[in-house]
Amino acid sequence: MPAKSRKRENSTAVLATALTRMRMLSKLTQAEIARRMGTTQTAIARLERGTQSPSMRTLQSFARAAGFCLEIGFLRSGEAEVKTGCVILIDNAESGGHGESAASA
Repeated sequence: MPAKSRKRENSTAVLATALTRMRMLSKLTQAEIARRMGTTQTAIARLERGTQSPSMRTLQSFARAAGFCLEIGFLRSGEAEVKTGCVILIDNAESGGHGESAASA
């Protein structure tokens, strides 16, 4: 498998994990997120399995449905995860605002 394809699969899997964590922090089911987004539970399951790469609009809608705000930024590579170059942060207000992170390609 080409390196670019592996990176895409890795980043999709990391993003899927982040979406699942966000939903769980919100104490919502896939069906509840789907209803809030105007989609199906099956579509949310596909996002959380990483079998579908979401659009920016979908990410924004998912974040809003879970009670979060989508924020995208850039970090210097020295501040990012060594192996991948990126970090996905999920702000968990319940733990005093300390975010969870997951590496992404």
